[in-house]
Amino acid sequence: MDPVFIWIIAAVILGVAELFTGTLVLAMVAGGAALAGIAAALGAPFWLQAVLFGVGSIASIFGLRPFLKEALESDRGGEKLRPYGAKAMEGAPARVLETVDLTGGLVEIAGDNWTAYPLEPDQVLEPGDSVTVVEIKGATVIVWKQT
Repeated sequence: MDPVFIWIIAAVILGVAELFTGTLVLAMVAGGAALAGIAAALGAPFWLQAVLFGVGSIASIFGLRPFLKEALESDRGGEKLRPYGAKAMEGAPARVLETVDLTGGLVEIAGDNWTAYPLEPDQVLEPGDSVTVVEIKGATVIVWKQT
C-alpha cells in the first residue's frame, strides 16, 4: 500500500478518535500524520516522513494546542467549564431510600439509585432524609446530612 494512503488513513482515524476525546491531542497527532502524508506525496524517504510526523505532532501539541484550547474556552464568554458525568453530581441533593451507615445504604440522585456511605463514620441516615452528595467513588457516593 502506498505510504501516502497510510498516512492519510492514520490522520483520518486520529481525527475521528479526537471527536470522542475532545482533548485536541489526537487532532495534533493527526496533523503530524497529514504532514508526513504530504512529504510522502512529494517523494520523501520514509525516515524523513517519520521525522516530520514526530516533529509535527510534538510541535503542534506544545505550540498550537494551547492557543486552540484557550480560543475554544474563550468562546464560552469566560464561563468556567462545568463538570460533567459523575463529577457533576457532587453537591447534588439526594434522598435516602435505605438506611445509610458505615456498612452502606441506598440513596436516590436525580432518579437513579446509588450505593452510599456517610461522610462521618458515626452518622446514620434514615430513609426519607435529604442529604448532599459530597464525593463520587467509583459506583458509590459519599453523602452528608447537615445536623
